[in-house]
Parts: sequence; C-alpha cells; structure tokens
Amino acid sequence: MLAALDIGASKITCFIGSTQQGPGPLRVAGVGTQASRGVRNGVIVDMDLALEAIRAAVEQAERMAATAVSDVAVSVSGFGVRADHLDAEIPVPPGEITARQTRAAVAAAMRQLKLDGRHMMHASPSFFVLDGQKVRDPRGMIGRRLGVRLTVISVPAAQWRNLVMCAERAHLHVVGAIPAPWASALAALAEDELETGALLVDMGARCTTAALVSGGALAHVETVPIGADHVTQDIAQCFSTPAHHAERLKVMYGSAIASLNEDAQMIDAPQYCDDGSVVQAQMPRSLLTGIVRPRVEETFELLRDLLMARGALRPGHGRRIVLTGGGAQLSGVRELAARIFEGHVRVGRPQRYGGLGDAVSGPAFAVPAGLLRWGIERPGPVNLADAPPEMPQNPVIRAAAWLRDVLWQ
Repeated sequence: MLAALDIGASKITCFIGSTQQGPGPLRVAGVGTQASRGVRNGVIVDMDLALEAIRAAVEQAERMAATAVSDVAVSVSGFGVRADHLDAEIPVPPGEITARQTRAAVAAAMRQLKLDGRHMMHASPSFFVLDGQKVRDPRGMIGRRLGVRLTVISVPAAQWRNLVMCAERAHLHVVGAIPAPWASALAALAEDELETGALLVDMGARCTTAALVSGGALAHVETVPIGADHVTQDIAQCFSTPAHHAERLKVMYGSAIASLNEDAQMIDAPQYCDDGSVVQAQMPRSLLTGIVRPRVEETFELLRDLLMARGALRPGHGRRIVLTGGGAQLSGVRELAARIFEGHVRVGRPQRYGGLGDAVSGPAFAVPAGLLRWGIERPGPVNLADAPPEMPQNPVIRAAAWLRDVLWQ
C-alpha cells in the first residue's frame, strides 16, 4: 500500500491505494482530509501543528482502507518551486542510438546543474534532439549528434528537509515528491492532452501554479503568489465582514464574470459594527463581482505574462488549458481564463479512478489523486547519481575515455 500526501495551504489530504493493481481504473482504498495547520505557502512554519494535521489525515485514510501505511509520496507547492532547463549535446558513433547514449546525453545535461542550496525534486527529459530534429525517444534511430532538453524542478533545501522531517516524525517514509501542478496534470488531463500538450493551472489557496505538459513529460512549472484565499481576504476587507462570512459569500454568490440584473440582486453580507459586533446587512451582488473579478483577472494575467516571458506560452496558440484546485470551482473562472489565455479552457477533475466518493472527486482533490498515480506508476528517478564523474583533466585519459564510450557501446 502507498499513501499520497498533499500538504496544501488550506487542507492536508491523504489518499491510499495499492500497488497491486490489474488493468482498469486505479482504486483508491482510503481517503483522509484535515484542515491545514502549521503550513504557509507550501512551507512548514509550525512543526507540531503540521505534524498533528498530517497524522490525523493519514490515520483517517488508514481507517477507511483498513490497513497501515509507511511509504508516502508527497507533493510540494509554494512560491519556492523553480524550474530550470538544461541543454546538452553529445556526438554518437555510427549505428543505432542506444539507451546508454541517451543516458550519456542526460548525464551531460545534469553536469550543468547548480543547485545552490536547493533540493532537486524532479528531473525528466522534455525532448531529445537528433541531428537538429526534435524526437521523443531516439533509441533505435540513426544520427551523428544527440541533444536533450532536461527539465529540473527544485525547492529550497530547508523547505524540503522540514517536510521530510515532519513526515518521518509521523512514522512515514518519503519515497518521492513531485510539484503539485504536475500531480494535478497526471490526475485531470486526458491521455491525448498529456501527449499532445496542455497547460494545467492549479488554483490553490495561497498560490496559483501551472504545469506545461508536452509529449507526456513535464516541460515547465510556474507559480504566482496569489490564490483563492486572497479573494476571500479582499471580500472580508471591502465588506468589513469576518473571514468565514467572506468565504461563504465567495462560494455562494461570487463570480468572476458579471451577470444580468446583478445590480438589483441583493445578498446578505454581515458587517462589523463600531463596537466589534456583527450585524446583518445587504449589498448588491454586483459589488461582490467587482471585488472578485479584478483579483482573479490579475492572477491569470500575471501567470500568462510569466509563461510568455519564459517562452512556455505563445499568444493565440490555442493550447488546451485545464483548471484544477479549489479556486477553479468559482463561478465564471473558466470563461475569464478563456479570454485571458486565448484558448479552450475546461475545469478538470480526477479521471480514471475507482473508489472516489463525490466529496473527494472534484478539482480540489486533483493533486492527491495524481500524486497517488505517480507514486504507483512512477518511472525510475533521474538524479545526480546517474551522472558519471567529472572527466579527468589529463587530455590522454580524456581521449581514452572518449574512445571507450564510442567503440565499446
């Protein structure tokens, strides 16, 4: 049995599934969820509170699954997640490209990696280049020069160590980690979207993250430090209402797109009085829309501009865009995203899963669902241990090593 642990800003969720699965949808045996405590922007800020919430979520899932787990895959989110792209090219001898040569190209790219106090969480080839032509898998092909574009996702080392330490104190062994938007993509994207390419936008509580997927691989990750909680805070400040009332207003009446006759629609909006008490009041619904829309619009525009600056998105490209996360359930978000990104937009939810109840099968639970799939089906890791040692400085020894690699494949 394997556990998937999503440590988010608003909730901590644990999914349990079995690695012994036959054909058909992945079965989820147990689910546990708790309000997030001791976590801010994907970073553990209070170890005791976070540990208590993690234990409660895991124990709840274990009771449902009627089994105990020790191995866990975790998702990492927050503004500290960074994507780096490494390019390398090597000469190849005559004949078919072998797996050893693809590993050598990846190792050449890995030697360029400079972590500088960061932990490498995920690394995968986005694509290979054979004699100037992009290919997905060059093995069995013939060429003279083999290149690779390697996407490396890293987080601050202190953030990673605290997360692992918290899991270990809960008697869990972390077997791997991936960025939260990549986990959402694995759960919510259809098979053809994973292959042909799509942009997954995960609208979390404290930040909004995006994963660009192409050819079944993660090509880029981007983050903006604005999430659904910021919308709630805006409502609370503008309406002078408690935070829980602001959240209720957002969920029940909030919209990112104006509707007809909303000036005439009055909604109940409790307000603080001068003495600190809360009294009932009414506001036009259009005022709420005027608070929600600018914040959501700002979030999408910032994300779009960052992706375009990185070369990951082109205007008018028509790329498929899938929204997940709790913020994706807000009315009008899909329509606003379609305008800003100029593409086809849909709200995604976990696909190809069995055993998920209605309460945990929505877009807000795409991360733990995809994390569980990755944990069970994950490929072999690409890490620094895969890179060969640095080449010696002596030119004779370097030449001998090159001949050995060319002649004895």
